[in-house]
Amino acid sequence: MRSVSSLLVVTGTMFALALLAPSLPAAADSPHPILINKECHEFTGNVPSFCTITDSNFSAIPAGTKVFYWGPEISDPDYTSSVVIINTGRGNRATGYCSLLGQVGTCSFWEGTGTLRGFHAAFQVTYDGGPNYTWTGTYRLDKNR
Repeated sequence: MRSVSSLLVVTGTMFALALLAPSLPAAADSPHPILINKECHEFTGNVPSFCTITDSNFSAIPAGTKVFYWGPEISDPDYTSSVVIINTGRGNRATGYCSLLGQVGTCSFWEGTGTLRGFHAAFQVTYDGGPNYTWTGTYRLDKNR
């Protein structure tokens, strides 16, 4: 009889969790596609230098957002290795690291503040000509971090 009671308790708990599951914010852990275009005509190679986002499919990082590069290596035209801060203003920032060899590279972000709190992203970086670059990747927002 005890095993039947235990089975009913476990089954009831599982049923209750299944009913609650749709209300839990599962989207926070699942990756979403992200596409950002930026132009760097004001990038000087001095620390810090910045580029400006011209288009983004993620509303928390709108056009006009500045992307600051803090080094250690941002003045070599063949290689970039830098701490990067996406700064949308008013305390909304994401911290990451970018590395480019020639005209391709990667950027990853592991923390954020304000509207970018819990921002995690991984991007492929491609050079589009002139001062223009595209970041293509995925992101997630983990508000528990």
